[in-house]
Amino acid sequence: MAEQINYERLLPKLPEEDIVGFAREQGAFRTNYLIYRHDKVYNPMQFQRVETVRVTCTCCGTTCYMDKHPVNCPQYARAPFGWWNSDTKEAVISGDQTVCPCCGCAAKTVHIGEMRSYNGEIVEDEWVSVLKRLPVEGERDRLVLLDWCIRRCISKDGQTRWEIWPFTAWVVEEKKVVRLMGFLKNIGGSFSLFGEWKQRKQFRDDYDQMRYLMPWDPAMLEGTTAENCKLDLYIKAEGKRLVRYLALWRRRPAVENLLVQNCGHLVRDWIDKEAQSGSDRSGVPKIPEVNWKEKRPARMLGLNMEEFQRLRQDDWSTADLDRYRLARDAGLTVRLPTDMELLRTAEIYNINRMLEEHPKAEFWRTLRYLNRQKADWSALRDYWRMAEQDGMDLTDNLVRWPRNLNAAHQRQINERQAIRERENAEQERILALRRAKEREARRESFVQRTAELERYACEMDGLLIRPCADENELIAEGKALHHCVANYAQDHAEGKTAIFFIRKTSAPDEPFYTLEFDEKSKVVRQNRGLRNCDRTEEVVAFEAAWLDWVRSMKRVKVCAKSA
Repeated sequence: MAEQINYERLLPKLPEEDIVGFAREQGAFRTNYLIYRHDKVYNPMQFQRVETVRVTCTCCGTTCYMDKHPVNCPQYARAPFGWWNSDTKEAVISGDQTVCPCCGCAAKTVHIGEMRSYNGEIVEDEWVSVLKRLPVEGERDRLVLLDWCIRRCISKDGQTRWEIWPFTAWVVEEKKVVRLMGFLKNIGGSFSLFGEWKQRKQFRDDYDQMRYLMPWDPAMLEGTTAENCKLDLYIKAEGKRLVRYLALWRRRPAVENLLVQNCGHLVRDWIDKEAQSGSDRSGVPKIPEVNWKEKRPARMLGLNMEEFQRLRQDDWSTADLDRYRLARDAGLTVRLPTDMELLRTAEIYNINRMLEEHPKAEFWRTLRYLNRQKADWSALRDYWRMAEQDGMDLTDNLVRWPRNLNAAHQRQINERQAIRERENAEQERILALRRAKEREARRESFVQRTAELERYACEMDGLLIRPCADENELIAEGKALHHCVANYAQDHAEGKTAIFFIRKTSAPDEPFYTLEFDEKSKVVRQNRGLRNCDRTEEVVAFEAAWLDWVRSMKRVKVCAKSA
């Protein structure tokens, strides 16, 4: 087994091309900045130095002085002031979009206090990819994909400098793709650049999508390890995951046959689908939709020549191919291109459900019906289910295929809702009768309890306390104060607890606080106001005075009167 070549010293540390100029031509680094800071200048009219704001434009390089403007900022903001833009007649602060007062270009305003990271500079990163041919002594040349990180650094004085860092490199060998890294991922999603290439043993897609690719000649592939990869056709099909494609081609060379037959958009979409799903973090696409045991494009896609020609002619998408294969494999006759247009009106998921849940003899009729109705399969299936439960004759075409499916479906839903409402109303009526009987059974007990607890009623310091008189009063108390005192009705009637009402003497009928009292131990279990709020100082003092009074009372034995 041949020893693995170390490419760290073979790869260039800096690009040979003007990738900065290329990136700017492609639209990168177009943001301009107005960097401002506090300053003082001499005013000859006032014979003294006055406070002002110095503003520097990165577009025209001009520095001007503007009026300082106080604005509403957080207490510890890095930009505690702004400046008055005389052109736009507005006050701006760090982060605002405005125009340069000198050249009129659109720019973002930045206070120097915001420039604290990376040597106190504004930093912007962009990535440019370069395809190169790498000579290897005694072996075939390698195809190398170099990804460079371009860093734009803007100082507090508005000066711009450029840094170019090695980011990722991918070397296509005879049997695999070798990964080299120029950065290290940090916790939190950031990364550190170390300015040289470090070769990794395992392949993993750290490239993701191409941002900018330097122009290249596909003839460069001739005689290299990637001579037949058809990377140019993949890029022509708007493919951007170059590393994933190269890894796929290295493992499945037959993929080039699909690209030669103008199926690059299918390969692109399948690669994107797997990358977005995150199902394979290694970065080597599997694409189970393709039969990799075959070599001919039609058979790779599970089609005959006539079907494959139709796919190319009508520019089928991956979804179109899935729809067609679902219908065909289910034993349906698919007339092209008419039935394909009909299949496109339904989602793949719904087509699969229809084939599983619905008689295949009605598939095309159902699809045409749903297309006319602009409805979904779930709505029709739900309508049929409810109609069958209601005993409707689904063999009748007017019932099975209503003229307005949405209206018929909604009518079934409304009927069921009405039935549920009637059932709920009946249950509520029965429950209300049961509660009324229970309250009636407790009425005498409430009267007796009121007589027993009346001796604890008293009035002092603008407040009064009295026992609950009847269950209706208890329910009204809970509704008024939004708490659950009504649930204590049974325990109060049976003497397990005692419920008292605290009122203001100025409003004796208005609920204020509700108190639960333990007669045996002479303690308050709870005392709550509106929405279970805690006691005020006034209520706390009243409760303490009332408890002292209750505990000082002589025990009075209450005897039941003889009949």
